[in-house]
Amino acid sequence: MGFFAPGDVALRREVLHGRPWAVTPTRVVADGPELLAVFTVPGTRFGFPPHPVPHGWQALGREQWHGHGKLQLHRPGDAYSVDLYWQGDDRRFAGWYLNLQDPFRRTPLGFDTLDHELDYWVPVDGHWIDRDREEFEHQVADGKYTAEQGDAIRRTGKEVEAMLDGGTTWWDPAWSAFTPDPGWPVPTLPAGWADYPLP
Repeated sequence: MGFFAPGDVALRREVLHGRPWAVTPTRVVADGPELLAVFTVPGTRFGFPPHPVPHGWQALGREQWHGHGKLQLHRPGDAYSVDLYWQGDDRRFAGWYLNLQDPFRRTPLGFDTLDHELDYWVPVDGHWIDRDREEFEHQVADGKYTAEQGDAIRRTGKEVEAMLDGGTTWWDPAWSAFTPDPGWPVPTLPAGWADYPLP
């Protein structure tokens, strides 16, 4: 599959137990052999295909993205993305959020992954903290992830902690100054978004 052009819509699809679980249309910021960067435009509506496991956002009635949007940086093979957040009326950069997830897999309409619940928050003015560790362990016990997947996610967490402690982060801090193209409309889910096949 070829690379997407800046401004293209790429569907970020979460796949759980072999079935689509949640879909977010994103705008491509950059795409190439070493990095895929996508932006969730404020107001973007999520899609939740029928699935035996209810998605947490769907259960909470969270149907669209609020706030300043989210930039996500992905390297091929990494079991996490680096997400950037901004806050306040003046859109101040808040920090980096390392979202543990399946390494992304390209599809004709975007890419597939699965959130792993365990995450790390690196505020711009403080030390990193882990997030949702207890919830992650509950989900392993409940069967959302297998024991083997749970072990792999924990290993990724340890690798992320070592990277953060060692100051060996790979992403360019200049991404914190990113501003979305004001001409980008809010992307929408295309026809057949719930039915296109897994790669």
